[in-house]
Amino acid sequence: MPIKEQEIFDIIDRIRDHYHNNIYNRYIRKAFIHMKIPRETQDALDHFTEKTDYYKLQGYQYKELYEQIFAAATFIHHAKEEVMPKIKSILAGGSETIFSRQNGDTDRDRILREMAINNFSANLGIFSDMVNELYIKTANLDKEEHVGRKPVYERMPELKEIGQLLI
Repeated sequence: MPIKEQEIFDIIDRIRDHYHNNIYNRYIRKAFIHMKIPRETQDALDHFTEKTDYYKLQGYQYKELYEQIFAAATFIHHAKEEVMPKIKSILAGGSETIFSRQNGDTDRDRILREMAINNFSANLGIFSDMVNELYIKTANLDKEEHVGRKPVYERMPELKEIGQLLI
């Protein structure tokens, strides 16, 4: 049975907005090139943060939503391990790569980039908290809908790692 719970959609919308505005924005995006996450994980995360209108019409299948939550948690883990410790050095060059503007940064761009870099850790923590909130709400709904049967999250062994990935 598809999930069409408005509270779930609201959390996903907040996650999507926070991800695009504070995590995967133009000032930070190139730092993620250095992350070593599987392509299917990145695809699931992209799907999770960009295809929300489709799911509002069709609903989410539990398995698919859990896979997307797991992808977000995996991304968070890798970002904390591989990007956060060296984000300043990764992004110090500003506009010297082929992935950014070639005509140089304005003072405003430099200030916004510095703000994005300095707030990256806090923004990643907020993102992690929102993904955790979504997981808990989804798991509770899963338990309610599968009374007398095993909930979907219990049938997905990789979800046992969610807590470790989000910390």
